[in-house]
This record gives sequence, C-alpha cells and structure tokens, in this order.
Amino acid sequence: MARSIGGRDALRIVLESTYEQCMTALADGQVDLALVAHAYPKINAFYMNPLLEPAIVFRGNTPEYGLATRPDFEFSEELLFSETVVSHPAPVPLLEYHFGRPVRLATANSTSQAARDVADGRYDIAITNAQAVREHNLKFVHRFSHIPMTWTVFSRKVNK
Repeated sequence: MARSIGGRDALRIVLESTYEQCMTALADGQVDLALVAHAYPKINAFYMNPLLEPAIVFRGNTPEYGLATRPDFEFSEELLFSETVVSHPAPVPLLEYHFGRPVRLATANSTSQAARDVADGRYDIAITNAQAVREHNLKFVHRFSHIPMTWTVFSRKVNK
C-alpha cells in the first residue's frame, strides 16, 4: 500500500497482515492505494466494496518464492515430509510441482505472516517470498521462482 505518490522519496509502503486490513486502511483514508494479487481467492469482495474502485490492473512478477528457514536451522529435503510447512494457501501448489509429494501444512494469512511464524520459532519451514525472507532475517533453502501474476491497484472511490 502506498501512503502517497510523488517522487521516489515521497512513496511509503505499508505492509499489513491481511488484504482485508489493507482495504480497511484504504477505505478509512490511512493509505491512498492498495495492491492485491489476483491469486487472492477473496478479491471479489474488494471489487464489490462501494467505497473502493480498481485504479490500475497490470501484470508483473512476484518476488522470488522459495522455502525459507531461520539461519541456524539445519534443513534437508527429507524434513519436508516430517515437519510442518507454514504458508499462505496460494503458493502451496509449488510444493507438488517441485517435490511431487504432499506435505503437512499450516495456513497463514499471508506469506509475510508465514515468514514471521518461522522467525518467531512457531514453525521451522515456510513458503514465502524474497522480501519476507529479508524482512524476517531468514534464508532460502530451496528457491522456486518468480510467479507471473496479474494485480489490481485499488483506490478510494472518487464519486461515491
């Protein structure tokens, strides 16, 4: 989400734990724009919100996705089938495509939350993205790739 648009120094990005929190902040005027990936299964609710409107729709890659752990965690691929992996539901199919077997999963509200859960020691392995890895001081132990994605930037409706 962006608080203001202008020069590079004027842009401030605010991360929330859920898209719903982003949209509440947008509707309340705490931010000016909110970015939502079309992979989010409840995006339709944001299109229906009478206070919001789509401002821009575009295609762009996500940050790189992968499996992340704390720097001190000794990872081996066999652990995927005995440990619980925490993830937002959207990138879970990456596991099947890359490893070909089901794994035990815990659900998080976002890939950032999954990374936070690993950083806090609640889980040892997360599917997350490069930005969350940096933010939570984790390390990638297996890299998937960027994900080609379409996105909507929402704004507050000008004429309600």
